[in-house]
Amino acid sequence: MEVLKEGLLKVDPGLLLWTVITFLVLLLILWKAAWKPIVEALDARAEKVRGDIESAEKNRLETERLLAQHRDMMGKSKEEATQIIAEGRSDAEALKNKMLEQANGEAKDVIERAKREISMAKDKALSELKSEVVALSTEIASKVIGKNLNPDDQKAFIEEALTKIRTVQ
Repeated sequence: MEVLKEGLLKVDPGLLLWTVITFLVLLLILWKAAWKPIVEALDARAEKVRGDIESAEKNRLETERLLAQHRDMMGKSKEEATQIIAEGRSDAEALKNKMLEQANGEAKDVIERAKREISMAKDKALSELKSEVVALSTEIASKVIGKNLNPDDQKAFIEEALTKIRTVQ
């Protein structure tokens, strides 16, 4: 206990009074001089933090809006690309069908032209054959009869031979 009476923990009433008075004066001076600026600085700091939080929230909302807009635009772009591809396929199919129809029409024209040429060649061949038959018939008939026919007799004989040939065909 002696340590308490003479050591650092010894309470001296005069020193205690002066310590309290000094503390209160210092507190009053700090209250008047420093407290207000410290509180204002803390309030300003709190207001800045609040503003930063609001700004961050606005930026987040704007970013979400832009992201949604971007996704919407990407969806529309994909739809447009799909539509363009579908239109391209449709146009290609229509062009293919048109080309097929044109080719078929040209083929039909070629076939019809060939048929006409064949028919004309057939008619020409038949005409030449008839002429040959008439000439041969006349020659045979003149040899058989032993004399030459006059043109009127020859004409009648040819017409009779042609009618016989027509009936044979």
